[in-house]
Amino acid sequence: MNNLEFMSKFKPDTRCIKEFNYWIVCVRGKQTTLGDVVILLKRETANVGDMYPEEGAEFTEVVKWYEDLCTKKFGAVKFNYVIMMMKDLFVHYHAFPRYDKDINMFDMEWKDIDWPGAVNFKEGIVLEEDKLMEIKEYMKN
Repeated sequence: MNNLEFMSKFKPDTRCIKEFNYWIVCVRGKQTTLGDVVILLKRETANVGDMYPEEGAEFTEVVKWYEDLCTKKFGAVKFNYVIMMMKDLFVHYHAFPRYDKDINMFDMEWKDIDWPGAVNFKEGIVLEEDKLMEIKEYMKN
């Protein structure tokens, strides 16, 4: 992971779950639902329309991997993706697995309070770093 200073806010050095050729998947500091991540393009560009075809093609592989992982590990039944880029002016997606039932994992009870509506990604729990690392490691294996 070289020259990624532009995305340092998302702590890819410590929060990376998986790295692809063009994308990095990092556990999200604020967990609105269990397994929230940020999918970051490894090249600094401010517009989705400026992505290269190979970056877009790989994004579908990233999403498939992520959805399969969250379905298997957590029982996710749907997914929401948000791309805003209002404060962080580079291409990245916030991804949220969605749940139709409560989950007890990592010594916590997780409720998808917005189910079955759209996720309110401004809500959520800001977790301590050690709890995020526990979630990250579980998602990596």
